[in-house]
Amino acid sequence: MLRIILIFLCSFILAGCADVPFGNFVDRNLEDGSGRNLVVWMLSDIHPQTEEDRKTFEVAVADVKNNVGSVDMAIVAGDLLKARSTASAFDWFMHVRSGSNILDWFQIAGNHDVRSGKIFYKYFPQPAYYAVEFGNLLFLFLSDQSVSSRTDISEDAFSWWQKMVGSYRDRIIVTVTHGQLAGSGLLGSSLNSRVIGGSDRFETVLKNEHVALWVSGHTHLPQRLSGSVNVRKNLGGTCFLNVSSISDESFLDSESRILYFREGSDTVWIRSRNHTKKRFNEALDIPLQLGKKFIWQNERPQVL
Repeated sequence: MLRIILIFLCSFILAGCADVPFGNFVDRNLEDGSGRNLVVWMLSDIHPQTEEDRKTFEVAVADVKNNVGSVDMAIVAGDLLKARSTASAFDWFMHVRSGSNILDWFQIAGNHDVRSGKIFYKYFPQPAYYAVEFGNLLFLFLSDQSVSSRTDISEDAFSWWQKMVGSYRDRIIVTVTHGQLAGSGLLGSSLNSRVIGGSDRFETVLKNEHVALWVSGHTHLPQRLSGSVNVRKNLGGTCFLNVSSISDESFLDSESRILYFREGSDTVWIRSRNHTKKRFNEALDIPLQLGKKFIWQNERPQVL
């Protein structure tokens, strides 16, 4: 809780950091007939400590299933379970998510997941870094690779990411990490425990390459706070997006983001979902220009 209070106080310092401010936009007609929506559920930081915490994730899954509509893919930006979780906890998580009716789930390891050791990769047999192609969307997933609170990404993983960004300039690129870049300007980016170690490596690349969206979690902070979304002109115009937590901690509600990519459109609508209240916060709707039109033929995502 002390960590949350410290980051909360930082909001007053970082509130003016956004290079491109967003107004209160509401898309009144996501389905306008120009193409089918690809819907992506972005969530993070579940790691339940108690049975009550487990119910919070179960409620979030039920909320998306029953109230949001068709979702094509779910992405968890780390900390699926608490540190040193047992097989029974992983079995519970897999059972709950199987009831979501979402066919494709992808995830990265957060610091809590790394602390669980090899069992995480037993249930999620994936590399520490990998790519998923969905139409002309390219998702680049970079797991945390150490037990420290800071997000540590190896040089091998960074080199792979750099190569992918340079080799797929024709795609709409989305990077997913647990911590955020130090230069992102997001709320919490001034705290060493919330950022990616060696962030300058990535920031140097972003000055010359375009990553449309960079999604991170780790802070647990409400999505309504100033500094939870930020576009950095000096980092290639990348939009940095923080995803809150699937938890009801003290004054926090359970929150996530839902992204609507529309075939033939160069705009993605980013919506903030409050699972505790079972509603969208329309004041937080964001239309983000991607620089390229989204192309999709209703195919399933492919791991590269």
